[in-house]
Amino acid sequence: TFVALFLSIFRAAAIVSQRPFYLPPRSSTSLMAGKVEIATTTHSTEEVASILSEYTSARLLKRTQLFGGYSGSNYRVDLDDGSAFVLKITNGYSAEHAELMCQTANHLSAAGYYKDCCLPIPRRQQHNDNQQQDQRKFRFVSKKEKKGVPAFLLTFVEGRQADAVMRERPDLASAVMRGIGGGLARMHIAASGITQEEARRLKIRWYQTDGGCCDVQDQIDGKVLSSILNCIDEKKRDVFLNTFYNTELAALRKEMKLAVTVKEGINKYDDKEETEKNISLEHGICHGDPFADNVLVFSDTGKLSALVDIEDFCAGPVLFDLCCCAIGCCFKQQSDCDDGSTKYPQVLDMNLLKALLKGYCADRKIPQIERDHFIPFMRLTLLCNCSWRFVKFNVSNNSDDKDTDDFPEEAKNSYLELQHRIEYLRDPEVVQQIKSLLLAQEDSTTN
Repeated sequence: TFVALFLSIFRAAAIVSQRPFYLPPRSSTSLMAGKVEIATTTHSTEEVASILSEYTSARLLKRTQLFGGYSGSNYRVDLDDGSAFVLKITNGYSAEHAELMCQTANHLSAAGYYKDCCLPIPRRQQHNDNQQQDQRKFRFVSKKEKKGVPAFLLTFVEGRQADAVMRERPDLASAVMRGIGGGLARMHIAASGITQEEARRLKIRWYQTDGGCCDVQDQIDGKVLSSILNCIDEKKRDVFLNTFYNTELAALRKEMKLAVTVKEGINKYDDKEETEKNISLEHGICHGDPFADNVLVFSDTGKLSALVDIEDFCAGPVLFDLCCCAIGCCFKQQSDCDDGSTKYPQVLDMNLLKALLKGYCADRKIPQIERDHFIPFMRLTLLCNCSWRFVKFNVSNNSDDKDTDDFPEEAKNSYLELQHRIEYLRDPEVVQQIKSLLLAQEDSTTN
């Protein structure tokens, strides 16, 4: 089928790239999982115009399908009043989940962060009682698509994907990363200090209950471990668990305790010493998927245009978001050693990491607690993606009737790429290099 062909192409492309791709699980219909299937479709001009009528009275002049996303159909729509928007039809998401995405992104606009990302457009005021009731529940999401697939409208921004610009113009790579860092920082400070209670009241997606931050809560709750235990290749499973995952999971759970707040920013710790420190990680709006292919920049300068793709927006610990960006944007292939071997297949490009931190710190100073835990959070964000790959390609999923034998060996072993990155981030020399970069940024912001 077309969907099967699309998935095979997408997976192959993702595996050979350096991006530690992450897709939420498809087995659950809960908001935590969000996705129930992956598909893409094409809609006629008339179908697009029908959906647009819920947002504007302007007439559709042209619709252009945009490619690059895997979880929906995206169109640039040009209207007769001279405006342009992006219509996103979110295949695989429930209307409730799509609305939660939009409400979270909209909070950035309400908080004053409106220049550096695409933002949702509310539906027009409805008149009859049934429509008004629906609009109270779905301020941004339309269900007018022919099959009822939820859709929403976003502001349109010009630019090219940052990863493409960095490949074509290596001389602009540092400028691109500085821009990404600044954009993330401004996002993080827009709703700084948000609590779970506030998020619930404002209808903002919270990482522990609604997904986001690479579904790290599923790691903490043991759901991912349970899935790994279902791997029928006992040798591969046991090696993965006993030589790697169990140790890293324990480290993840320990680190994430820093993000669990009870009230007034006071953390609940099992460790008495940590409780007495009364410290906590700062929470804010996180992008959730801050990789270079989700960023648009101006190709002539590398300057940031916008952070795009609101699907993983959530409120959570902003350190997670920054570290996720670092592990997703700043690794490069290691050059062969003189003897033809490589200790690590991929290594950090310290110049790119330095540029990311410099851009970030220009807008938000990284607190001491975040500097102290920066490297462990780099490892735990990688673990979320690494274990997702292991489960996706090595554990049969009865809900989608997909046999792991259908996946090529390259896919089944793709988790090793990210496992090696985690092991690399435990190298004492590497740790010291990263700490030196963090210290240099601290010094530059204090001077």
